[in-house]
Amino acid sequence: MSLTEKSVASGMAERIIAIRTPRRNEVTCERCEFHGFLQLFNEIPLELAQIFLFRQRPVPKGESVFREGQPFHGVYAIKEGGVKTYLTTPQQSERILSFYLPGELLGLEAIRTTHYQSTAVALENTQVCWLPLNQLDLLGDRFPHFQEQLIHVLAVHLAKQQQQFILSARQSADERLAAFLLNLSERYVRHGFGGELFRLAMLRQDIANFLGISMETVSRTFKRFQAKKLLNVTGKHVRLLDVPALQEIAQYVFTPPPGAGLHSTF
Repeated sequence: MSLTEKSVASGMAERIIAIRTPRRNEVTCERCEFHGFLQLFNEIPLELAQIFLFRQRPVPKGESVFREGQPFHGVYAIKEGGVKTYLTTPQQSERILSFYLPGELLGLEAIRTTHYQSTAVALENTQVCWLPLNQLDLLGDRFPHFQEQLIHVLAVHLAKQQQQFILSARQSADERLAAFLLNLSERYVRHGFGGELFRLAMLRQDIANFLGISMETVSRTFKRFQAKKLLNVTGKHVRLLDVPALQEIAQYVFTPPPGAGLHSTF
């Protein structure tokens, strides 16, 4: 890449990550998992980098970002809002796989399979950034370092997803719900939000589906935790009052990033 091209590319990157005052659940660009992709574009010529520019679009509540079996057309990051992914069972019911928060990547695992493996639906009015990685074949074998770094990003992403998959493996409903809430808290902190007070964009029945317990059990467990002063629930907002006690119940170790705290931004 020539000096002029690098200068232009740098300007493009600056425009991509330009920061404006974020709304309450809108992630800043530096805290978004897409941010790590920017440096990768320095590895490829400007004319190719322009193909892979981020593009934003709104996804109204209840609408899909992509659907199970649809050809892969790119990776998304949640800028604001929330998304759930699910599989459709033979009985035509949903089996929820995971929830995505602001700053997290969506659809990255489909790079290797050419088709999306699940359906992604907005839990509330959501803003996403789209990176059209479906044209990676244009790079071929010309830029092996780019490919290596992309594989690394994919591996890290899948490792984080695995943390969600094992939440429902715990034995009791108390353990499952406590671990679920601590996992959400940790992820909110990782992306620059408060971990003590946060909003549950998903319905109680979605949480029950994901954890493999009944909605009545979820409601009873929330009430029991609240009675024990472990947390407080107000509408869709949850405030964690006793994190160590929740950790003991869940056998879950909270590991916020360096310098982060459990303060609230809401």
